[in-house]
Amino acid sequence: MRTAGAVLAGLTLWATTALAAAPGERSGARHALDTGIAVVANVVPGVATLYAPRCLLGYVFCKSVFAVVSVIAAADQLALSGGGDMAQTRGILHRGFAGDWYLTARHVSGEATPEPLPEPPPPPAEGGHWEPPPL
Repeated sequence: MRTAGAVLAGLTLWATTALAAAPGERSGARHALDTGIAVVANVVPGVATLYAPRCLLGYVFCKSVFAVVSVIAAADQLALSGGGDMAQTRGILHRGFAGDWYLTARHVSGEATPEPLPEPPPPPAEGGHWEPPPL
C-alpha cells in the first residue's frame, strides 16, 4: 500500500515538472491536460472555484444563473425607473451576459482570467449634468 502511494506521488511529481512550461511554449500534453481540467471545471461543482472564486457550482451553470438573475434585476430596475434609466438597465444586462461563458485551457493555465461578472461599460455622456426625472 505504501509502495503504491509512493509510486503515485512520484508519478504526479514527475508529470507536473515534465508538463510545466512557459505559457507560450506549452507542450501538447500540457494543453490537453489544461483542456481536460477546463471541461471538468465547466460542469463539476467545486472545481470552478479554483479559477473563478465567485462560482461554487460548475462554471457554465454559474454563468447561466448570473444571466437569469441579471434579466430579473434589469426588468425590476426598468419597471421601477419607468424606462427613464436605460443606461443602468443595459449595464445590468451587460454584467450578466458579457464575459466568459465557459472556461478554456487559457483560463486553467493562467494566461487569461475568467470574468463571470465583468464590469459594465461607462454610460454615454448626455449633456454632462444631472437632471431630475420628469414628474
